[in-house]
Amino acid sequence: MSVNNTGVSKFGGGLPEWVVLGDNVIVKPFTCIGMAGFGFQVGKKGKYRIPLVRKPHNFKVVIGHDVEIGCGCCIDRGSWRDSIIGSGTKLDNLIHTGHNTQIGKHCLIAVGATIGGSVTIGDFCEIGMNAMIGQGLTITNKVTIGMGSVVLKDIVEENTTWAGNPARKIRDEQVNL
Repeated sequence: MSVNNTGVSKFGGGLPEWVVLGDNVIVKPFTCIGMAGFGFQVGKKGKYRIPLVRKPHNFKVVIGHDVEIGCGCCIDRGSWRDSIIGSGTKLDNLIHTGHNTQIGKHCLIAVGATIGGSVTIGDFCEIGMNAMIGQGLTITNKVTIGMGSVVLKDIVEENTTWAGNPARKIRDEQVNL
């Protein structure tokens, strides 16, 4: 499905008010954008309230210009900030981005990547197939994450390549996937 900046797909119909699309956005079939994330209310001691009650997810998904989103992706909306996919970013098939996640401009994210809630990814990053990024982490600009890697801590060094489980720096330069 191609969608213009008015939120009207070429097939007709509109988008929910909590989804904002830039120009020239391509969304392929079976992708969900703007569903409530997997966040639940906690009590005063930080433990989940029983019975489990989902937190309100009242923020938006904002997708920049010239973004491509592959088949079967899930992009959750935010509970405390907008979920954002920056202009020029390309997502392959079967990618999950959790609530409050912000992805920078001109990133490449390969098939099967799982990005936890409240993650911040900088500009010009590349995430390999089936990589996982734990919730609440920050990845700076120009970082490559190798396929199957599991990121468990913030990555603050620009222009580096990381791989493994847990992910560790393997190069002081960014390599292409």
